[in-house]
Amino acid sequence: MGKEAAKWLRQVVPHFGFLSGLGFTAIDLDDSSFWSTWVQYRSDNSAVRIELSREFVRSEVYLIRLMNGEVPAYPIWITDERIDWALLDNVVEVRQPSLMTDVRKQRGLTSDELDGQLQFWAHTLRDVAGDFVAGDFAPLDEAATLIRSRVAEHPQRVQVWLPEEAPQSAEDQEISAVRAQVPPNVGVIVRRYRRGPRPKSDRR
Repeated sequence: MGKEAAKWLRQVVPHFGFLSGLGFTAIDLDDSSFWSTWVQYRSDNSAVRIELSREFVRSEVYLIRLMNGEVPAYPIWITDERIDWALLDNVVEVRQPSLMTDVRKQRGLTSDELDGQLQFWAHTLRDVAGDFVAGDFAPLDEAATLIRSRVAEHPQRVQVWLPEEAPQSAEDQEISAVRAQVPPNVGVIVRRYRRGPRPKSDRR
């Protein structure tokens, strides 16, 4: 545990320490990435991760269903497989959409801003997803339905860039290589780019 994780734990505990009395007795910490620092309260079958996200300039709370007592990998792609992670934002959107205006206000990384966010998220967890804390995975499954509806509206895809002069065979090979690494429901598209200066005839 580094200094950043210890500092974040001290800020999180006053708001989420109640989880320890509800069976979430294991506490995991991580500050290995510049982009995020997190504290995770874990029970025998679920976890609540409270993350300081420098990437998104806010704090975030994840609800997690464990697999064989372990935290599963965060899903990169949405497939037919069960979704075991849910951002608390999504649970709120499904269960109490009128609260989304307040959710969108949870921004900033100053100590006071984070304290306000943590207070908001802890209250929201108990009020909107108290059944998850009690051992029910319904909030996860409801959030998964929302996520799948978004994917249906905006299909997942990988974009591959190739030089403009690359032959069609190179494009076919690249598409095949990428498709072998992603689920069948993820599309692969190719874009071309020009290398070097544009010909004078193309300039305006």
